[in-house]
Amino acid sequence: MEEEKLQLISFGDPLLKMKPTKFDFGKDDAVEEAKELRNKLYACLNETGGVGLSANQTGIDSAVFVMTGKNKDAPRIVFNPEITAVSEEECVMKEGCLSYPGLWLMIKRPTSCTMTYQNEEGQVAVEEFIGTDARIVLHEFDHMMGVNFTMRASKLKIQRALKALDKKVAKYRRRANVR
Repeated sequence: MEEEKLQLISFGDPLLKMKPTKFDFGKDDAVEEAKELRNKLYACLNETGGVGLSANQTGIDSAVFVMTGKNKDAPRIVFNPEITAVSEEECVMKEGCLSYPGLWLMIKRPTSCTMTYQNEEGQVAVEEFIGTDARIVLHEFDHMMGVNFTMRASKLKIQRALKALDKKVAKYRRRANVR
C-alpha cells in the first residue's frame, strides 16, 4: 500500500495564519507518529525542492518543521521549537517560500539564533544556527507563529516582487507558445 503524499496548501488557507498545535510526545505512539510525519515532510520537501517546510504548509496542524540547510545530506526535523535568542546583527537577503511559489522578497533577519526544540524521539535539544541555517530556522519558526515572509516586507516590496513575477510568467508563456 502506497503511503499518502503530502501536498502544499494554498497561500490563502487560514491554517497558515494560525499557530499550530504542539506535537504531543506524551501519547503512546508519539515516536512512531513523529517518524512517520518526518518521512512525509521530507518527501514533500524533496519533491518541492525547498530547504525548509513546516507541517502547517501541508495542512497538518502540528508545530513541526523539516529543513536541510547547508548540509543537504543531514536533514533535520524540529518539533515544538522555541527561539530563545537572536543576534543583534541582521542581514537582508532574498527569501522565498514554498507557499508562495516564484515570489522572492528581500527580508531582514538576525544572522544567528538559538532554538530549543524536540527531536523525533522527543528529546530536548538546544542549538545555535548561523547564517543561512539561521534564516531557514527563523522563516520556519515564523510559520509556527502564524506568520509568513510577506508579513515581513513592505507593500511596495511585495508589489514590485509580484510585478517581477508577472513578467517572468509572461516571458515563460511567450517562450512556451513559440517553441
